[in-house]
Amino acid sequence: MKKHTCKLLAIALLTPLLLFMVGCTENTETKVQDENIQTTEAVLQNALTGPDDELKEIFNSEESSIEDLLQYDKDHFEDYFANETSYMEFVNNNNGSGILIEAMKYDYNFKVKNIEYEKTESEEIIYDFTIELQYQKEGSELSEVETVTGQANLNEEHRIEDMLIRIGDFLGSLNN
Repeated sequence: MKKHTCKLLAIALLTPLLLFMVGCTENTETKVQDENIQTTEAVLQNALTGPDDELKEIFNSEESSIEDLLQYDKDHFEDYFANETSYMEFVNNNNGSGILIEAMKYDYNFKVKNIEYEKTESEEIIYDFTIELQYQKEGSELSEVETVTGQANLNEEHRIEDMLIRIGDFLGSLNN
């Protein structure tokens, strides 16, 4: 009987400790995941909501230069990327302000309505995302929603190493 009581006492004492440790691990994983999503979401919001007045001014002003556009991208995107290479790769692949410039060419405004994230099974920090992107022709009362997908690869410091936004076909359809 004494052995049985000792086992029950040990289980009673260790179970809360084990549950506490599991809970702390889950909270840490959730916090890390939240930081990765915050970084990804900031870039997606900056790339797909607008164009804002600052970008319109740069695009439409005869006094603006390519340096102004480069500075705009730097101010809105650079801090979220792991290094200069990953940042430059993102903006040079017609991301960054390039998406909103395409929208401006055809007099459209974009607004991110919702983003769903799913962490992949990879051992790397990779998230697939699906965006509900509302788009509206300048001066029109009607808006439509397009689904845009992509993927973000992040590092341990919650910075983006690579990001793909699959929006090309949709952008091409805006001029129709």
